Amino acid sequence: MAPMKLSEIAAMLGGELLGSSDPEITGAAGLADAGPGDLTFVTSKILLRQVKTSGASAVIIPQGLECALPAIRLENPYEGFATFLQRFQVPLDRVFPPGIHETAVVDPTADVSLATSIGPYCVIGADCIVGKGTRLASHVTMGPNTEVGVDCQLHARVSIREECRVGNRVILHAGVCLGTDGFGFLPGPKGLIKIPQVGTVIIEDDVEIGSGSCIDRATTGQTVVGRGTKLDNLVQVGHNVKVGNHCVISAHSGIGGSTVIGNRVSIGGFVGIADHITIGDGAKIAGKSGMFKDVPAGATLFGVPAIDVKESFRLFSALRKLPELIRRVRKLENIQSGKGE
Repeated sequence: MAPMKLSEIAAMLGGELLGSSDPEITGAAGLADAGPGDLTFVTSKILLRQVKTSGASAVIIPQGLECALPAIRLENPYEGFATFLQRFQVPLDRVFPPGIHETAVVDPTADVSLATSIGPYCVIGADCIVGKGTRLASHVTMGPNTEVGVDCQLHARVSIREECRVGNRVILHAGVCLGTDGFGFLPGPKGLIKIPQVGTVIIEDDVEIGSGSCIDRATTGQTVVGRGTKLDNLVQVGHNVKVGNHCVISAHSGIGGSTVIGNRVSIGGFVGIADHITIGDGAKIAGKSGMFKDVPAGATLFGVPAIDVKESFRLFSALRKLPELIRRVRKLENIQSGKGE
């Protein structure tokens, strides 16, 4: 990034410049790691105390606080810092060099005429469509009759199987698999009989899916990930699942088939969700929880099986006291039986 004066950054972020000096900013870092030339941020008065020992040249602070360092005052310091970090991103043309690489294999019936980049060793199947401005890194595979919308980014080794649809401005990180067969088998006298998985996957606009995540195709119909939803790395979404809009699902979580998740649901890491349940709008599921029944809208749950988070904490608190309670009960039993303590 080219150096910028703090006053220029304040104008860019729409914040209030504080302090008599106007330092030159060349970098950005968290409070503990910041050094000369770096811009950092704090979100509370408690964190502001750490600024005294920070090597940062300037800091973004929230409304109502003062700072000894040159500062920018914003309503939301974290958001402002995130906006500033965009200046450090590697240009897309460097990550996805424009054009169709000579090693790419594009079926004659596929339409990639508006794509910005088709990387090395990509394979684009029959009747595929790649939208305007979309970029494919190396080894991306698109099965027949798949479609990817405009301004998408598909990183290395993304695999999209036949008949799947990806919306606009979608980001698929390395190793994402869309449209793998749902886990459907019918027990029989000769073993497990595979149930044909003939549905598809729909990824709506502005979705981001982390590396190694898998979205299974529907048995029939559609598996859907709704608009604006963000999935972390290594998330498993089963067949016929419907994930609503603007949800966040953290790493290592698994969602059983035919589950319906509402809008703006937050799911922590390592959460296991059984099949055929419904999770209401705005629910929050804490990490390492196990879901076995429907969740009402707005609920906050934790535990295995997951229950209301406050009740769960009370139970854990009681469990810590259980060894001492057992010792006391045994002592009373011994006294009552005449064996002494």
